[in-house]
Amino acid sequence: MSEDVKRSYSSPLREQGAAYTRLLVRDAGHRLFARDGFVATSMRKIAYEAGVSERTVYTHYKNKVEIFQDALNVAIAGDEEPVAMRDRPVFEEVLTTPTAQDMIVEMVRRNGAVLERAGALIMAGIESSGADADVRRISHEGEHAMRANCLALAEALIATGQVRPSFDTERVADVLVTMMSPHVHQVLGWPADRYQAWLADSLRATLLQA
Repeated sequence: MSEDVKRSYSSPLREQGAAYTRLLVRDAGHRLFARDGFVATSMRKIAYEAGVSERTVYTHYKNKVEIFQDALNVAIAGDEEPVAMRDRPVFEEVLTTPTAQDMIVEMVRRNGAVLERAGALIMAGIESSGADADVRRISHEGEHAMRANCLALAEALIATGQVRPSFDTERVADVLVTMMSPHVHQVLGWPADRYQAWLADSLRATLLQA
């Protein structure tokens, strides 16, 4: 068998193996960051948690900031596609929901799913932002993205004609940013169904006309 033929068979296997190892490292980082915080988590601890050598971790990530960023992106999106939440079809589906009542239910359900996956990791970044400039940047970027998303949701809610007249776009966005925040989700610590039912009821009572 020629060397070219061998390479054509082995390269995909090597790529699959590398992707799986990267997944192990990223998931290990996610668990440790969420449990112990960013500062207390080292590359060595991530390697041990992933069951690989520290050298292997460095072949996939330059430092733990890169692991944190990758883990956070995947947790928020729910997949590895490099597409912002605002540019995903599911977000557009929420924006085009015809009634404010149903729109609130949909945004709460989808935001709740994100927080179940990524809430602890987001909070780890916020809590460590004072100790690391890169994590502070990542947290600020996340806050800006959340604000932009909530402004778009606020505009869509107001467009239904069902929002209280005293609420303009900025004020609706303020309420959404606050009540759908990872802080509230973490403080309550409720099961997903209870949290989402409470949040939907609270947003409807606060924002919508009787």
